[in-house]
Parts: sequence; structure tokens; C-alpha cells
Amino acid sequence: MGVTCITVTYGPTPSLSRTVESLVRHACPPSQDIVVVTQPDADGHREDVGNLADHVRHIRLNENLGFGPANNLAVAECDSEFVAFVNPDLVVSEGWLDPLLRALEDPVVAIAAPPLLDGEGRLAEAGQAIFSDGGTEAMGGSHWPDGYDSVMIARDVDYASAACWVMRRETFLSLGGFDVRYAPAYFEDSDLAMAAWSRGLVSRLVVDRPVVHHHVAASEHRNSLARASRAAFEQKWADQLPKQPERSPRGFDGRTVRDHRAVRRIVHLFEGVADSPQMALAAEAAAAEASRSPRDRVTLVVPCGPTVGRLRREHRVAGLEVLAVESVRRADVSWATEVRNVGR
Repeated sequence: MGVTCITVTYGPTPSLSRTVESLVRHACPPSQDIVVVTQPDADGHREDVGNLADHVRHIRLNENLGFGPANNLAVAECDSEFVAFVNPDLVVSEGWLDPLLRALEDPVVAIAAPPLLDGEGRLAEAGQAIFSDGGTEAMGGSHWPDGYDSVMIARDVDYASAACWVMRRETFLSLGGFDVRYAPAYFEDSDLAMAAWSRGLVSRLVVDRPVVHHHVAASEHRNSLARASRAAFEQKWADQLPKQPERSPRGFDGRTVRDHRAVRRIVHLFEGVADSPQMALAAEAAAAEASRSPRDRVTLVVPCGPTVGRLRREHRVAGLEVLAVESVRRADVSWATEVRNVGR
């Protein structure tokens, strides 16, 4: 089982060595290969990878093809079973890769991605939402209406930023790779995720091991590129975007947007004693259901108590949301498609 980690640069990229060092430090056994594609900027400058020669395979391009085409070229030149797309401003942590590979054991999962933390350790993204107007929003980011615990659960998402993706190489190729119409950059990741959804495949957020994305604010030039790519995205997916959630000037409901692709929204209401052994058993049962039914949203509603945080941490990787309320009996679960009373 081979994995090729692909990093594409544009012009001088001082953060590249930090990214490669983290990949080397936390590599799987010798099955991991690292490919760096360097592209010159408008002045002909590029990152020097000479000091990384012992760790990477270098593909040197004579012109800037753009993020998507450069990644496509690298995938075409490797023969591994899996490919990991890793931005050159990313730092991975110990154990980052194995949970993503396990997620791809589900044949419906085309893309597996971790949450992204900013350089200060704050949650920047736990998946992305695509709205009917073609715009996107990072779940858990500064503009997301709900808190950390509402998004830090394993689940299917509209897409996740390709700052860190893992895919089967054959799946990437079968989807046509990154669409070159978005070159040089932006919206190629949301486009490929939409292509996967159109074929009955999903993007999966895997919360076991977040990674750090040292993302910097985009320049006006990059913003103009993003606007052009968004226009191309809206045109290509004009028939599908109306099915996405709407965003009004007053904002949007985070739960509705988060769960709009869920097949079912199942709620377990635990009306027993807070922090009791029975509550822990109810959480285990609900987590088992979430693991068996990854296309559903499974939520356990429990009384507030000191063990709620531990239950969240234990079961978020299975896809279980643990929601704590003052009164389970009076909890508003009108958004659920199925409600079950447990642990009375």
C-alpha cells in the first residue's frame, strides 16, 4: 500500500522545508513517497529544493501551470495506490495519515480530509459548506455561527480544502483530476468534490488528527483569481447549486447547513441520570450506530454534566454528536427525522 504525498509550490516558498520535515518525521513505513512540484513566479523565481534532495522527488516545471494542472501531472507520474495532496504551508502531526487511509476503506468515500488548525492552534476549518450562490464557508471558522463541538465530529461534508486531502489514485483519475479551467488556482477542490457527489461518492471529514495550516491572507491579485474561478464554478454547476443551502443577509442556520446532505437525522434522547454509567452506555450505543451508518447524522442529547466533554472526545471519531441541555425532556429536536428515547 503506497502513498505519494504531493506538494505544489509557486515561486519562493520558505515554508516548504517545514512541511517536508513534518512529512518525513511522521512518515508511514517506507511506503510513503514525497513529490515536490516547483513552478516559477512571474519573475522566474522558484523555491530551491536542494537541501531537501534526500527526502523528495523533485518535478521542476518551466512555467506556472497552476495548482490543479501541476497536481495532475504529479499524480500521472506516480504509481502508488493513494495520493495525499499537501499544501506547502501545512504541518502534519504524528499519526495524521492512518485515520485518513482508514476512512477510504469505505468505498463511498472519495476524499478524506482532516480539520485544519491555524498557526495559533485555533480551529480554522472542519470541512466546508457550499451555498446556492456558489460561495463557501469554513465550518468552525470565524464566520461559522456554531461552536467547536458542533463541527468536530466525523461526517460527510460538501467539501474540504485541498490543503490536505487523501484519495485513492484510481478514484482521482476516474473523476478526471482537477479541472484545468480553474488554473491557476481556487475552486478546483470544491469542483472535484462536487464531481464526486454527482457520482454517489462523498468527502469525509476525519477528526482523529487535525493538522496545522499556516495560511496567510490572500492578496488582491489572489482574490481576483478566486472571483474568476468562482464564476467558472457557478457556471459549471448551475444545475446543482440551487440544491445547496441558501445564505441570506441575516446569515444561516449552522445545523441545517451542516446536515443538509445527511440521509437521516437520528436523535437519541437520554432522560436518565446525568454522568451515570447508563449515560456512558447510551453514548457507546449511539456511537456504534453512527459508525454503522456514516451517511446519517446521529446525535445523543444528554443532561449537562462534567462527563459530557469526555463523551464528546471519545465518540466524535465515530461521528456521534453529543448535545448537552438543561432539560432533555424539553429539548427542541424538531430538526430530527427520527427520535428515540433511551436510558429512562
